[in-house]
Amino acid sequence: MDISQQTKLSQDHIAALVDIRKQELQVCLDNLQKSLKKAPKGSLRVQSHKNSFQYYLITERGDTKGKYIPRREQRKAAAIAQRDYNAAVAAVIGRQLAALGDLAKSYHPGEIDAALTGLRPGRRRLVTPVREPDNDFIAAWQHAPYTGKPFEINAPEFFTGTGVRVRSKSEVIIADALSRDGIPFRYEYPTSVKGWGTCYPDFTCLDTTTREEIIWEHFGLMGEHDYAETAIQKISHYAASGYILGKNLIATFESGTTPLSVKQVQAYIKAIFKQGAPRNRPKA
Repeated sequence: MDISQQTKLSQDHIAALVDIRKQELQVCLDNLQKSLKKAPKGSLRVQSHKNSFQYYLITERGDTKGKYIPRREQRKAAAIAQRDYNAAVAAVIGRQLAALGDLAKSYHPGEIDAALTGLRPGRRRLVTPVREPDNDFIAAWQHAPYTGKPFEINAPEFFTGTGVRVRSKSEVIIADALSRDGIPFRYEYPTSVKGWGTCYPDFTCLDTTTREEIIWEHFGLMGEHDYAETAIQKISHYAASGYILGKNLIATFESGTTPLSVKQVQAYIKAIFKQGAPRNRPKA
């Protein structure tokens, strides 16, 4: 009996998020510990006074009152209060790091995939998995058949490093950069866009971490007024269909005097595809 849709498992980000959180906590803990080494000695007594507070510095053992800290010197009181807070937070972070470390040791998302990939072929073909392994999903995505936009008979020929024909040198730059970073893409894959109809984005990319599709459009003739107006309208229609710049839509631009920069392409790839955080999918 096939597994119901409710039984299917979504992409597992727990291990990646745990690693990110551990790094954040460790940086915070290191900074707190440095500040504690420079923190002032003594303890602070706080006493309510009318509608405000008075602060007293205690430095002697057995002293229960302390020395009054005048208003002009309340930075001393703030420094001690901050020290005590930092110490409390450092202790909490230490416990959280230990807990996350234990989780990382015992939690292995790949074990679910291994339950399928470890089966013999004859048995595996009979099974409906709760989650399709990444390699299978990526392979199926890459090899899905589609009909792209045809090239004109006399159009210049540009080919990427993997042999994909594209329409410009700039698209070769983008395609080769995606391939170097192991990001699967479809060139001019037909997509339905509200208010526009069928559109053929330059690149439909797969974020292999989130399994989300990200469109990359390159607008190469921004020096031409009509072309630039069309580009603006296109981005607006993409937004209406759920493709938002900086999230699941990348747009690069160039004109006759400002060519596409390889560093710019690399920066987009690093910012968009290396986050590992889920993004909202466009509505079908």
